[in-house]
Amino acid sequence: MKRWIQRKEARAAGDHEREPIYKDWGKKVLALLIAISLWLVANLQHDVEKNVAIDINYTNLPPGLVVLNNPPEKLNIRARGPRSQLSSVSPDDMVFTIDLSNVGEGASIFEIRTDMIIPPRDVQVTGVSPSEIRIELDELAQKEVTVTARIGPPDTGYEIVGEPEVSPAKVRISGPAALLDKIKDIGGDQISLEGEKSSFTVEIPLRTPYSLVNILGRNTARVTVDLKETILEKEFNNLDINFVNFGNLDYETEGNVETEIAFEGPYSIINKLNSKDIELYVDGSGITEGGDKKTYRLDVNVEYPHKGVLKMTKQSPRVINVRLN
Repeated sequence: MKRWIQRKEARAAGDHEREPIYKDWGKKVLALLIAISLWLVANLQHDVEKNVAIDINYTNLPPGLVVLNNPPEKLNIRARGPRSQLSSVSPDDMVFTIDLSNVGEGASIFEIRTDMIIPPRDVQVTGVSPSEIRIELDELAQKEVTVTARIGPPDTGYEIVGEPEVSPAKVRISGPAALLDKIKDIGGDQISLEGEKSSFTVEIPLRTPYSLVNILGRNTARVTVDLKETILEKEFNNLDINFVNFGNLDYETEGNVETEIAFEGPYSIINKLNSKDIELYVDGSGITEGGDKKTYRLDVNVEYPHKGVLKMTKQSPRVINVRLN
């Protein structure tokens, strides 16, 4: 019994010792919430910095002028303010404007200071980059230039006849006067002649060498290219001469019998012509055996393919003297 009483008293003492943890728990939770709130408020109101890229708006460009260089489109600023405020700041909240109404031809420098940027409430601009902007203006002019066509090489065995025909032959362009002075003509992509065997026409887009220069009106051109097959000459030497229809005649030749012969014709035909296609011969059927005449002047005949297309431009010898023994 005594032990039981002692154990009970011990449990009661333990409960009494744990009681402060649970005592007034509502006040303790409230205190914790207040501490967290104070910590959040302190951190949200603490000043921080943030980089923001804002648009640059160029306005009031005087008529008749054009911007020659490429001034920046964005301004990088360094903003400082409460964390809660900066977290919601976006590039749309600040726009920087440069007024061009009082500038003329040439280069103008615009200084950029932090006090020229109007930030949202409670936000301060502490830095800006670039600190100055250079703008070059030039007179907006027009000019008429020639349209040229860039033609690629024709296939082997073909050639371009004359100059390509371009329509329109000239166009008007507009842009900064300094750039127009550098342009003598305009064109487009190179025209490929691969697979083309005769005259053809193609339409090409026209482009200027500078993005600030524009074509006024039509920006395409029609180009007609006249093609023909190349005419070549091919020569053969030391071909054999056949002597036909001489029967049992005893004869000998006099003079030069070394042969030179040449043909002219289209590449596709003459390129395939070889010595085996050509036959040279002397016909002795007109010789009278036993007559008084001992020497005959006989023609050297030539047989070759494509006689209606190929033209024989050289033949030596044309005749051969044959003497009967």
